Amino acid sequence: MSVRDTLQEAIKSAMKNRQPERLDCLRMAKGAILMKEKSGAKDLGDADYIAAIRSEVKKRHQSIDIFREHGKEEEAQKAEFEITVLEEFVPTRLSAEDLEAKVRAYAAEHPEITHAGKLTGAMKKELGDSADGKMLNELCRKILG
Repeated sequence: MSVRDTLQEAIKSAMKNRQPERLDCLRMAKGAILMKEKSGAKDLGDADYIAAIRSEVKKRHQSIDIFREHGKEEEAQKAEFEITVLEEFVPTRLSAEDLEAKVRAYAAEHPEITHAGKLTGAMKKELGDSADGKMLNELCRKILG
């Protein structure tokens, strides 16, 4: 079942179980997917849908920082709840420890790479979407630094 279909089933379930907060969040995710579809791209697949949902998760993380900065804890908690709901539809990312082990192993195998940007790019190609780009970049700088 595709991510889009899974999301639609979750929306139906939230309606049946009368979960308004979850339903609002799921509808927002569906809206992000629909915007991606209407952007003119053809042959969208699960990877594109996951990217749209990950984009929404990233927005929520940024919002949490801003809400806490301005003392709006209730809104920050709502954004955290939305993140937990959205993350049900995206594959899990590597933990910091696993990611660091992979980067160290790759750097040991390729000693010719001495620039953090090149190492980050190579690791991003190898790991794809299973690694957070910001965390990956920081690790590459730390390891080569």
